[in-house]
Amino acid sequence: MRGALLGMLLLLAGAMHAQRATVHWAYGPHGREGDAAFIVEDGRIHQACGGLASRGPCLYVFTDNEVYRSGDAFGSRGSGAYLLEGRELFRCNGTFCSKGQCLLVTDGRKVFRSEGPFCHKGEAAFLIEGRTVYLAEGAFANKRDAVISWTGDLPMVALLTILAGL
Repeated sequence: MRGALLGMLLLLAGAMHAQRATVHWAYGPHGREGDAAFIVEDGRIHQACGGLASRGPCLYVFTDNEVYRSGDAFGSRGSGAYLLEGRELFRCNGTFCSKGQCLLVTDGRKVFRSEGPFCHKGEAAFLIEGRTVYLAEGAFANKRDAVISWTGDLPMVALLTILAGL
């Protein structure tokens, strides 16, 4: 009895530590949830596979502000991909994630595309409402159709990485 209880507690502790987020495709103006697209877990962004959203190959490995391409399907760190500085997402390259051109700028719940090293806001790209991201257009980021939604705890660096690929 004690062995079974100890085993259950260890499984529960492992499940609480994982902090898994599942990102789904979303559709329409109301954000109807579709198939799973990505699994974000333990500092890694995986492709989602199958109807039950099982974890597929690793695409990116991230820290608090740096994102690296995965060196293999299991999540070893490869070359730099993105760098988050405050509210701005830059491309980066090399093993030390050297900062490059700006891609996205956040302004509250609005996300704008940007180009160049100084991160000037360009055209509106996305609008974040709760746990759903919508396409946006125009200078005021007018809401269009939904693109993705998620369940679980999704760090901003992971969300911006996924949005940079859309």
